[in-house]
Amino acid sequence: MGNNNYRIGIDVGGTFTDVVLIHNETGQLFVTKVLNRHVNRDETVLEGIKRLLISNDVSFADIEYISHGTTITTNTVIERKGAKTALITNQNFRDILEIGRFARPAELIYRVHEDKPSPLVPRYLLYGVPCRIDRHGEIFTPLDVGRLSEIVETLEKERVESVAVCFLFSFLKPSHEKQVRNILSASLPHIEVVLSSEILREFREFPRTSTTVFSAYVAPVLRSYISSLVERFAVNKIKCPLYIFQSNGGVASPDVVMQNPALTLLSGPAGAVVGASDLCGQAGYTDLITMDVGGTSLDVCLIKNSDAEITTRREIDMFPISTPTINVHTIGAGGGSIIRVDKVGRITVGPDSMGADPGPACYSLGGTSPTLTDINLLMGLIDPNTFANGEVLLNRERAEKSVNEAVAQPLSVDLETAISGVYNVATSQIAEAIQTITIENGSDPRNYSLVAFGGGGPLHAAAVAKELGINRIIIPKHPGLFSARGISTADFNHDYIRSVIGSFLEMSPETILGILLELEESAHSDLDAEKIDSKNRQLIHSFDLRYIGQTTEINIPVIWNENNRVFEKEQIIDKFHKSHRDRYSYNVEDEPVELVNIRLRAIGRVDKPPLREVSLENGLLADAKERQVLLPGTKVSQTVPVYQRASLNAERKLIGPAIIEESSSTTIVLEEMEISVDKFENIIIQLIMQDDA
Repeated sequence: MGNNNYRIGIDVGGTFTDVVLIHNETGQLFVTKVLNRHVNRDETVLEGIKRLLISNDVSFADIEYISHGTTITTNTVIERKGAKTALITNQNFRDILEIGRFARPAELIYRVHEDKPSPLVPRYLLYGVPCRIDRHGEIFTPLDVGRLSEIVETLEKERVESVAVCFLFSFLKPSHEKQVRNILSASLPHIEVVLSSEILREFREFPRTSTTVFSAYVAPVLRSYISSLVERFAVNKIKCPLYIFQSNGGVASPDVVMQNPALTLLSGPAGAVVGASDLCGQAGYTDLITMDVGGTSLDVCLIKNSDAEITTRREIDMFPISTPTINVHTIGAGGGSIIRVDKVGRITVGPDSMGADPGPACYSLGGTSPTLTDINLLMGLIDPNTFANGEVLLNRERAEKSVNEAVAQPLSVDLETAISGVYNVATSQIAEAIQTITIENGSDPRNYSLVAFGGGGPLHAAAVAKELGINRIIIPKHPGLFSARGISTADFNHDYIRSVIGSFLEMSPETILGILLELEESAHSDLDAEKIDSKNRQLIHSFDLRYIGQTTEINIPVIWNENNRVFEKEQIIDKFHKSHRDRYSYNVEDEPVELVNIRLRAIGRVDKPPLREVSLENGLLADAKERQVLLPGTKVSQTVPVYQRASLNAERKLIGPAIIEESSSTTIVLEEMEISVDKFENIIIQLIMQDDA
């Protein structure tokens, strides 16, 4: 029998699967990166686990648990590869997804010639059923079973794989939704049925409908993947628990996650944010901008005082998803993102990706479209023989051919100009994404450190930091596997909500406490199933409050005496006034305050391995190799020193330009930047401030 001395973290990306193995007592870290060659991603996951355990002489019995994060659901939505999904809602409300909100999406305000993306459910699969629950939670119009029977016949004829069900005011009384599920499950047992009252028991029908559709769209994909993974683990006698990482920054059991598949949207990116908050926080860096460039997407997030903001107002493809999510902003600009020249001669990077199969042109696996990886190869930023620890040998000739045909020739420019132009476009896209989470929300990016990870993050961090005026860049160890590292140490997190709208002062404490007790019962049930000891549980209660007449709320944590279950309403209202002033620069203290939602976050704490400190003072800096590199912002290749990360030491600082290589990524340092290493083996890149003259 093993001693359960290790834990495993897994991040399944669009191109690679990252696996980390951590010793629980020493914090010693082992990593591997596997190309997603297999059609079945679970096969790749098992390959990565076996490779890591065999190379480090660790058995399956030594593993305490496996935490698994994935961008499978995110990429499913971005690339529109989900299940064939239908929506059943109230009669005359079938166009709710098309109508959406009155306001035009922010991204399209000045792009009047563009339409927002089409909904995940095409109009011919939108169905309205006569039925109505009123605003008091009472049945106003019974469910028309006859009409539903007609819809069932159509769903079977259309070979629908998943159905989202969302009725008005079902968050108050879900009886009609449950009735629909019972009928659908009896007639079509092979399809997924997802109810809005179980996904998001909250008012506002458009976000609730949209979130439910997202869940239904990805549910068959996620269920198939998790089932295959569990089965493959069983065949290989892997008996330790498997937990799935969620976009709220915590893990949960597969059964809990499948109750709401939307919880895994942005799961992989959230893992890196958790890792950055924890690991960089321990190293003394608390105000951060995270920048994760993977194979398919770019993900950025703002961390203030080691806390990443949790939001329930997120959008994917301009459609809202209202589950609690670490506020990660995602765009399709990863290493595998396809580069094109559009009809008006503009270079575009993404949002679609070549993935790992067939992959970028330089992979020589059948892909012919140029990608950001092809550009980085042609600039000389990455070594074709050591890319991804030698998982893939890159072909420069194929990359040149694809970029020439897709970019240089249509624009009538030489290859170097095309390459440099594409890199600059990618830099601008990343910088714009960071501005979205900082400047557009009242924060100055220059007041933060930029933490870059993912296989491509360190390749672009220096140019992005220079464009935004950010003075410090942090490159953690094993940046290409940073998400998996964060996932491996994440706590259990569960979020619960109940809409209850009314004057906060006039609402009885008994009503509020009754709802909180219901939410707590659900929380303890989930934590019991996950075998979380009572001493490691934390319940965080909060209220969404607003002034009467407002359409947005502010979440206010509740501080109360757990023994007598008493909270002071006036104290909570005072907190709301202060928070309103801090956020909007004003408040109205004589205006009535309205309670909108009651929330509960349940946390199951897990022990964290120690962060290892390493003495680097005695290390010797190995002689640098050199290669020709077309640095960002230049037009001619130049000779640049290339260092191995393992040879860097804390005594000697280096000045850019330079390239620093390691197995999972490559870091680019530009001129007027200084390189150092801290005691936790983070690379610190500092912009050299020029004296005013």
